[in-house]
Amino acid sequence: MKILIIGGGPAGATAARLLADSFDVTLIQDRDWDKPCGGGTKSKIFDEYSIPKEIIKHVLDYVIIQYKGKKTKIDLKGKNLSIVIREEFDKTLRDLAQKKGVKLIYGKFKGFEDKKAIVNINGEKILFDYDILIAADGVNSSVRKSAGVAEVPKIITHYARIKEYRVNTCEFFFDKELGGDYYAWAFPHENKTHIGSVGESFSSLCNYLGVNVKPKGYFIPTWQENIQMQKENIFFVGDAAGHVMPLSFEGIYYAIKSAEILAYSIKNGLDYTNEWNKRFLKEFKFMKRLEGMMKKTLLRNIMIKAQNINKIQSISVDMWLGKFRV
Repeated sequence: MKILIIGGGPAGATAARLLADSFDVTLIQDRDWDKPCGGGTKSKIFDEYSIPKEIIKHVLDYVIIQYKGKKTKIDLKGKNLSIVIREEFDKTLRDLAQKKGVKLIYGKFKGFEDKKAIVNINGEKILFDYDILIAADGVNSSVRKSAGVAEVPKIITHYARIKEYRVNTCEFFFDKELGGDYYAWAFPHENKTHIGSVGESFSSLCNYLGVNVKPKGYFIPTWQENIQMQKENIFFVGDAAGHVMPLSFEGIYYAIKSAEILAYSIKNGLDYTNEWNKRFLKEFKFMKRLEGMMKKTLLRNIMIKAQNINKIQSISVDMWLGKFRV
C-alpha cells in the first residue's frame, strides 16, 4: 500500500517513520525552514521516540509566570522542558524517517487531479498515486482546501528574536495588555531570546521589555471540538488537524503523539478520529474550558494567583506532564 505524506514537520515525519516498516511511504517536504515557534516541548519525547538529544539547546526544570508585577516560579519537577530550533529538529525527524526507508522528496503540493496528488518539483508538475494521503501541512493546510474540508480555526501571533532581553528559562506574561486574552512569552534560544504574543499585543510587550523590533506574524491553530480529521482516504494530523493544546498552545508534543495514534490506527484498521478522541479529547476539552475562563479578568486573577499554592501548582504541572488525567 502506498502512503503519501504532505508536510515533513514533527507530525508528518513521525507518521512517515512509524509507517515505513509496513508500507511504501513517500514524504513531500516543501523546503528546509525554521518555523516561527518557541521550540518548547516535553523532554520525554526524546526517549520515547529515540530522537538524538544533541539537538536540544536548553533543558529547563522551571519556568516563570509574570502577572501584575509579580513573578512566580513554576517547578517542573525535573528537567522536563526542552528547547529546540525547529529547522534542526524537524530535519532530524525527517532524517530518522529516511533511515527507516521513507522516500523524501522536496516539492510543493498543488492540488488533486484524477485522484492523484499534484506536486510541483523544480517547476515540473508530477502526479503521485496513493492509497492513503496524510496531510501534515500546517494550519493553512493546502490539502484541506483542495479536498474541500473546512479550514482549521486559527489566530495570529507575532514574534521576533532579540538580544536585548535575555532569559535563562521560559517566561510567560499574563497581563492582558501584554498577551491579550492569552499570554506573551520569552524563550531562551542559544544567544538570543524568542519573544512573542498571541493576538495583537506585541507592541505592548516590546514596550514592557524595553525593546524596539519589527515582528513577523504567523498563525497557530485554536483547537475546537469536531475539527474534521479524515475525509475518505485523506487523514489530517498536527497543525493541519488543529492538534495544539488550548491555553498552553503546545504543539510539538501533540503533533508527534497524534502522528503515533494515526500510524497505529492505519496499521490496525482502526478509526483514527475515535482513537484520538479516546486519548486526548477530555484533556483538550478541559483545557479549552480553562482557556475560556482565562479570558475573564476575575477568573484570570484567581487562576494565576492560585499557582502560588503549592498543591495547585503541583497539579497543574502533573497535568502538563500527563501524570494527572482529567
